[in-house]
Amino acid sequence: MFECEQFPCDNLKHLDKRYRTKYNMSMVENLENIRNFGIRTFLGTEKKKWTCSECGGTICVHKGYCYSCGKKKQP
Repeated sequence: MFECEQFPCDNLKHLDKRYRTKYNMSMVENLENIRNFGIRTFLGTEKKKWTCSECGGTICVHKGYCYSCGKKKQP
């Protein structure tokens, strides 16, 4: 997507605004990080960000808590 000539397009900007507001996450920023640092670095960073420190489970970006143990994500 970041390779598109119109990146970020209006549709992506609209979606990005909603995700920033509701989930404190930016799709545009994620795509820029992939472009600037590569997919492997991005995935490593995201894994740390969305792995529960309590049990190692996955934290849901939409719900803000771990699927395995229920711990809330720390800001």
